[in-house]
Formats: sequence, C-alpha cells, structure tokens
Amino acid sequence: MYGVVAIFTFLAVAWGDTPSDPSRVYCGFTPDSIYACLHNPKVIKQDVSVKCDKSTSECDRMNCIFRESGWLDGSNVDKQKVSAYFDQFAKDQPEWSTAVQHLKTDCLNKDLPAQGVILNCPAYDIVHCALTAFIKNASPSQWSTAEQCAYSRSYASACPVCPSSCFAPQVPIGSCNACYLPPRTPQS
Repeated sequence: MYGVVAIFTFLAVAWGDTPSDPSRVYCGFTPDSIYACLHNPKVIKQDVSVKCDKSTSECDRMNCIFRESGWLDGSNVDKQKVSAYFDQFAKDQPEWSTAVQHLKTDCLNKDLPAQGVILNCPAYDIVHCALTAFIKNASPSQWSTAEQCAYSRSYASACPVCPSSCFAPQVPIGSCNACYLPPRTPQS
C-alpha cells in the first residue's frame, strides 16, 4: 500500500513542476526556441555555412567556417580579424552592439577554456562563447514578445548557456567549465 502511495506522490511531484510552469526556470538544455525568439541573428554568412555543412565533426565545421571567413592564420584563430568582423556586424546591426562588446571582452580578449567537451578547438570555443554573448546580452526589445518566448527569455536571464554535449550521460558532472546544472533544476 505504501509503495502505491509513494509512486503516486512521486508522479504528482514530477508532473506538477514541469517546464511549462511559467513561474519556474529549468536550467539544462538550451531551449530550441531561443534563437527564433531572438529573431535569429545571422552572424555567419549563409554561403560560408553551406560550404562547411559536410564537415565530419563540429570542430571541423567551426574550423571550416573560420577558414572560409578568413579568420584563421594557418591553424590559429586571428582574433583581430574576428573582432573586426563583429565591429562591422555591430555597425550594420546597431541593436546588437552591446552583445558584440561583450563578445569581444569575453571571447576574444583572452584564451578561452574549452566551452564544452570538444577540446583543442578554439574556433568552436569562440563560436559558443559568441552565441552565449548574443543570448545573454540581447536587449529586451530584441526578444519576441510572443507568449511562447517567455520561457526562453527567462532561461536566458537565469541559466548558463552550455553545449548540449555537456549533458551526455558519459560526461562527468561539472566537467564543462561549470556549465553543468542538472536538467530540470528549478531556478527561482
């Protein structure tokens, strides 16, 4: 009898506190809708992205994008060229200038630790850091006011933005440079 009560109690608690509860934010996987809710800032040129779609790994894809964009000097990232590109991006799209300034400070002015489980891939680290800067530093006017975007806005203000590979079962907790918070952990 107690087993049945315990199961129903567990199910009531588990279903009673779901991500659809607008008063709670559950850190973990970045919501799929977050980019659409930010009106998808296009920081990588479409023709470059298409050229690199067939890369064998995420690191190879990021290196291809950097190579095709002229941001590599041999095998090293030319941070001055990346910085100049984003300066122009901010001039062309001034609504993103705050995010670009954070990107330059957080992502280009220092050597980044690995941003996920991909090691020794500075291009990947810079791209992930840049996406984080855009998500974390978007002005309120850049966010869609649609009701389905309320959760993404709350997530962006409350949670770290981590590569989804950080949440794989074989990745030790805390090994993604403090990005790991167990999925569905309520943040208030």
